[in-house]
Amino acid sequence: MDENSLKLEDYVLRVHEKLNHDHVKLWLEPYHEVTDSKISDEAFNKLARKYSEELALDEKICKEALLKLQNNALSKLKERKCFEETGNATIHVKVSGIETVKNTFSVSARLSDFVSSIRNQISEITEVPADRIKLIAKGLVLSDDETLTSQKIQNGSHVMAVILYGNSSEVSDFEKRRKIVEDTKADVSLLAGRSNENRDLYLQVTDQKGETLQLPAWERKALVTAMTLHEKGRAALKREDYALALVLLLEADHEFRTCNSELLKSVDNYAVLNLDIAWCYLNLQSVTQLPEADARLKTCEENFHRSYGPNLERLVALKGTSGNEAALFMRLHLLQGIILYHQNKRDQAMQILKRAESELNALKVDDESLSLLLELGFTAAEARLALRGAHGDVNLAVELINRKKEEKFEAKKKEREERLRKKLGMCADGRQYVEPKFMKQLTEMGYSEMLAIHALQEANNSVSDAIQYIQEHPETNFLSSREDIIQQVKSVGLDETAVKVALKKHNGNYQKAINDLLQNAHTFLSAGMNGSCSFWDSQNDAEELEKEKEAISRIADDLNVEAEDHLDLTLIQEEQFLRKYLDLLQ
Repeated sequence: MDENSLKLEDYVLRVHEKLNHDHVKLWLEPYHEVTDSKISDEAFNKLARKYSEELALDEKICKEALLKLQNNALSKLKERKCFEETGNATIHVKVSGIETVKNTFSVSARLSDFVSSIRNQISEITEVPADRIKLIAKGLVLSDDETLTSQKIQNGSHVMAVILYGNSSEVSDFEKRRKIVEDTKADVSLLAGRSNENRDLYLQVTDQKGETLQLPAWERKALVTAMTLHEKGRAALKREDYALALVLLLEADHEFRTCNSELLKSVDNYAVLNLDIAWCYLNLQSVTQLPEADARLKTCEENFHRSYGPNLERLVALKGTSGNEAALFMRLHLLQGIILYHQNKRDQAMQILKRAESELNALKVDDESLSLLLELGFTAAEARLALRGAHGDVNLAVELINRKKEEKFEAKKKEREERLRKKLGMCADGRQYVEPKFMKQLTEMGYSEMLAIHALQEANNSVSDAIQYIQEHPETNFLSSREDIIQQVKSVGLDETAVKVALKKHNGNYQKAINDLLQNAHTFLSAGMNGSCSFWDSQNDAEELEKEKEAISRIADDLNVEAEDHLDLTLIQEEQFLRKYLDLLQ
């Protein structure tokens, strides 16, 4: 919305409030002659003069605002009458994502019609193929195969039509963008319950300490789908592709809502998602979605207070600083102030926008300090986040960056060690994996890796017991390598597929696999013949693995490895919006 449009809306809001206060109805006499459907010029001009004096507005502007409000009221009456007489509902459309001659218009349909019927009408008006249009209303991406009523569309409802490409020369590029939404959902659905050869789930959910959350399979799938779509939406936000971002974020919201409500209350992900959706509405200039944005900001604020504390005290206790999360609060207060402005709550809007201004000034990073950290080899994001966390102290900022790098290194090291444990196999007690450091001790004594692993499995990670086991079971000395195991068992008539099935069944415990193979050879032969082996042992599974790799590649393309990436706000746009709305309130 340009500055002139905002100013006109400001005048309309003020005049509208005055009309409500004075109980003036512009659609009735003396301001409108009902029988002739004409404006009563004398009474109308008199009202314009009166309000221009009382509101300190130019008389011409005041009359323009009154005319706009009168036309809106008459249009609503006409729509209501049409709906009562014919059953045809009027639906108001705002187009986002492209510049068209007509960005706002209305379409007509019965509420029992499918959503596709209005999408086709919008397609004809905008001359954009229907399959490149996403319809959004009341925070939902509308489904073509649902009726308007089932999607909560009523007579007079406002719908946003998001176009996923800009102009005809960009069709092939934007066709790829259009596929992002469906591809992301399909990829996450494919990977959410799968694991790699080390039995590590491809997609996992962790808490603030990096610990994996133990969740029911259905909820974990919904949560990882939601979080992945959210990350894809954030990537689109960074590119300022707000149309695509909004679609992705609302899809993420749909997935989040299927999760346990208590879970959503305990993490800040859902709060940040609601904040991002409201930010999209603002940048898409969608004033009609303000009630929905307002509700989302209330959810966001409640969640932030639960997660961080009303004054960020919980956050300070956990992380030692609140600098970067304060940026989220600043954006929250900015959006709240803008919504209050559009609700014509001017005093409240000014109060909260002033608060946002104070927060923004406190978050500004000194250019000289930023340059100094850049010269030291840190990235702009690292420097900005650290300086905010250190409240501008350069030395402390360097300490924060180095500490985070150290924590990240330790987390990766721990992850690698855990992965190696799983690879080495489960111990006989079924409660622990073989410890790599114990295996190393045994190999340094001259034992083969395979023998060390097997002995530790049988001894439940006791090095002394493992040595004793080896001495008491000399027949295990043939365990020199995985391939040797396979060759040894193949020599009794079992094929390689059956061996691998047995090894997988017993979590890499070679002795148990061998015993099972010898006792139940026919079962494993059948398993191998029926293709029930590991994914690399059949053509179909090889294709599945390739699909998984492609899905991982697509998902990883926009995922940021930095946990605090969503906190790295440059605040440039925030300051521009802040100045614009403060000027309007002066």
